Amino acid sequence: MRCFLLNGGDRIRNIRRAPFASQRPWVLVPLAVVAASVIVTGQAGRDDLLPRVGAYVDAWERELGSVVADETYQQSVVRVPRSGVTRMPNTPPRESRQLISEFTLIHFEEGVSHWLGFRSVRLVDGKGVMVPGPSLADLMKDDRLSWRERWERVRDMNAAFNIGSISRDVNIPTFALAALKTANHTRFRFSKPRSDTVDGEVLTVLDIRETARPTLVSGLRGRDVPLNGTVWLDPREGRVRRTEILLRDLVLPPPDVGGQQHARDEELTSRITVVFGPDANVGTWVPVEMRERYDNSWGEVTTGRATYTNYRKFRTTAKVVGPGA
Repeated sequence: MRCFLLNGGDRIRNIRRAPFASQRPWVLVPLAVVAASVIVTGQAGRDDLLPRVGAYVDAWERELGSVVADETYQQSVVRVPRSGVTRMPNTPPRESRQLISEFTLIHFEEGVSHWLGFRSVRLVDGKGVMVPGPSLADLMKDDRLSWRERWERVRDMNAAFNIGSISRDVNIPTFALAALKTANHTRFRFSKPRSDTVDGEVLTVLDIRETARPTLVSGLRGRDVPLNGTVWLDPREGRVRRTEILLRDLVLPPPDVGGQQHARDEELTSRITVVFGPDANVGTWVPVEMRERYDNSWGEVTTGRATYTNYRKFRTTAKVVGPGA
């Protein structure tokens, strides 16, 4: 997949085919990704709950600012081609990789309310690496670059050490909470709140389903890809404790050993689950673990598990220029 985040509230679109020979994988980029602190009661109905959730999500965006965390990211790929499909040339049946990075969440100013994730990889499988391209601070200070150019450079740098044909070049663990932002409520249908017990705690659960068209994420040949998922809330404190997002799309299958391209599109299922926890350094709840799984119908399964520790505020004298620039 290939996505571009456009100005303002435009959808993520133009997921286009990239030639596998050039090793340009598919890209999934989230729109308006946020974290949230909400106040609810266990008995609150949907109509009472959503305005409060939206208000606290919006406030969290304005107040938290930019944060940095240490990310440990384990990736693995298993390739078991389905019947009639030959594995791509020069690809092993199994791969794994561990990245140790400094991960920065940057919130754009000027009321744009977009987030950008910047992964500065320090170690790959325990070995130091030279990070390609400029530092985040240098990108932010470079007034010669438009917002689009900055985004594209960060996107490419984030993907530099990934494995598998499904690229996660802007993995932002607050992706699922885009639906809770006030401006996006009308795009989604929310279920009636229900209870669920997680690790011995009774939590309030909302299911979310995107109904607006065009969708926030678009797929192969501009196809709409509705965002579906579930949010778990602490009914006593009203905080987001866990999220899960499911996306289904079509992708172009890889060429076989002879370089032949299969005629029909293949299916891709993406599932992203995030667990939140309190952090005293930044004074709010933050992502502590993100799990990903990407299944395509030609027999490749890509999984990832990222953990986030040592949160701190990102300090810079540069201004983050929003997408309108």
